Amino acid sequence: MNALRKLAADDERLELVEVPEPKPEPGWVVLEVTYAGICGTDLHIAHNSFPSWPPVTLGHEFTGRVADVGAEVEGWSAGDRVVCEPHSMACGRCHLCRRGHAELCAAKRSPGWGIDGGMASRVAVPAHLLHRVPDTVSDLAAALCEPTAIAVTAAERMPVEPGSTVAVFGPGAVGLLAAMVTRACGAGRTVVVGRATSQARMELAGRLGFDAWDASRTDVAERARDVTAGRGVDLVLECSGSAAAVAAGIAALRRRGRLCVLGMSGRPALEVPWDLAMQRALDVSFSLSSSWSSWDGALALLARGAVDPTPLATVFPLARWRDAFAAIQARSVVKALLDPRPGHENGAAP
Repeated sequence: MNALRKLAADDERLELVEVPEPKPEPGWVVLEVTYAGICGTDLHIAHNSFPSWPPVTLGHEFTGRVADVGAEVEGWSAGDRVVCEPHSMACGRCHLCRRGHAELCAAKRSPGWGIDGGMASRVAVPAHLLHRVPDTVSDLAAALCEPTAIAVTAAERMPVEPGSTVAVFGPGAVGLLAAMVTRACGAGRTVVVGRATSQARMELAGRLGFDAWDASRTDVAERARDVTAGRGVDLVLECSGSAAAVAAGIAALRRRGRLCVLGMSGRPALEVPWDLAMQRALDVSFSLSSSWSSWDGALALLARGAVDPTPLATVFPLARWRDAFAAIQARSVVKALLDPRPGHENGAAP
């Protein structure tokens, strides 16, 4: 089968190569992959700015069907539609695992960088990380379950108060999904904040029913006060990793407001308006990866249509992976998905 592999710890060094089909070890299953999503982490892996264990097949966001079941696996059968948490190889013994946070285990080696991932026709995964996809959830929606679960994890860390005003900074895939999740959780008003460089994504935010504020043309803090009778927004979800966005988010918050950080900056340090955050007595949380419970929460939101991620998706056949990566880097698409199924090699990407 074909697989998109990081062949060596050098910049780029990605190739579509032929590899043997995986076999399920005891406790593991093999999935036939329907779609695999390209994450910002995959771009960092490609450029060797994120740890990986090459040669390794990329892809930690995927959906598919069970193809083969290993020994000692119960509850799963061939044909089951599933998604999979990317928390393989967590030790199960450290204080984080025992507290229920396997996603933060230092021993974890996720598909796509630590073990072979889903940018291939088939992938082997631990059965205990699977979640069943409801019949009402399309394959395309299921393929975005992992970033949706990241947004749900943030909502677990900083619950959305009914009727509250929420500002989401960064109109990328996680930012738009976070906006959808906050709306589904009862926010009264959700605003997406971006810049002119993300015009297409800001326009998409508007079509999805959110207020879209261009921070390059608008004083976000002043506008936040205008729409909240001078108080400021209740919750900021920072999904951009930008120092300017962090500062604007703090300035837009009310006193005793809350800031939840989801975006990585790619820098060793950011300048933060520390005293302003202190004067406003803000609660701050950093939300990383996805909890076990967030996957069921994400699937429940998808199943009842409270969150519909499909407008974010653009599908490319696996053979056109270079086009997909280039589209993500150029921000011409929000979320690129690769279709590795045999017979789909020549499909045309939108």
